[in-house]
Amino acid sequence: MRNLVALPDDPPYLDRYVAIRDKKHKTTRKNLTAVHALIEERYLAYAEAIDKSSLASIKSHAPALLVGDTLRACYDGATQPLKKLKQAIKDAQPKRLLKYCPMCGTTLPGTFDHYMPAVKFPEFSVHPLNLVPCCAKCNSTKDADWLSVAGRRQFLHTYTDPVPDLQFVNVTFQEILGFKGVGANFSLVRPIGVVDEFWNLISSHFQRLKLIERYDELGNDEVAEILQDCRIHLDSGGQDIRGFLRGRAKDRCDVYGRNHWIAVLMDSMARDVNLDKWVRVA
Repeated sequence: MRNLVALPDDPPYLDRYVAIRDKKHKTTRKNLTAVHALIEERYLAYAEAIDKSSLASIKSHAPALLVGDTLRACYDGATQPLKKLKQAIKDAQPKRLLKYCPMCGTTLPGTFDHYMPAVKFPEFSVHPLNLVPCCAKCNSTKDADWLSVAGRRQFLHTYTDPVPDLQFVNVTFQEILGFKGVGANFSLVRPIGVVDEFWNLISSHFQRLKLIERYDELGNDEVAEILQDCRIHLDSGGQDIRGFLRGRAKDRCDVYGRNHWIAVLMDSMARDVNLDKWVRVA
């Protein structure tokens, strides 16, 4: 799990909105132009909330909701400037990072999520910091339910919430009866030094998206593949399977973050006293 790179505000985010607006049909464009001052004001509010780490304090804006359908049309219609914006967001990311959804780390991010839901905040429907590349499962699970009943954010903002460089995803292994394989069970463990507010956000993100359950579902097959790769490494004349596996884990960690579930899995397997036995019978 690693933060996405925010698209630079150059050209300004508002200019990107204007470029999209100006490619809409005449009536829509006219209506959007009429509320330009509202959009400008709300973009400033978004920037201030990001600076103060207070996104949850932004409330739905009644004047924006009144023209919500028109504002959402900026995203719903496939204009060239919108395609350019989406591509710019993807191009801003380091190579390989978007091989996995940044919200779950398990699947290809084939959609964009509106972090602040477009149905409640239509004025941010094409704001670059409000468009998060993600998979369809995370997108549909999150939907418009971004705040808890208590008004707290339930999901990490992958552009601006600083994910700590501390391991909080852990894994344990069990040999399946008769050694028919190795099972992996993941868990979330709070590291020392993470404050309550941010730990609650991380926990909520994992719980709402059922990430531990997803990792457990995928873990056994991934363990089998890793062991097979180790076996191939040895059969090809390679040695030191622990070093081989640590190297692969570090590569994953460097690209996807310390808490990417496969990086955690590889690193933990490299440290396990049973690795050599597992590889021999794989």
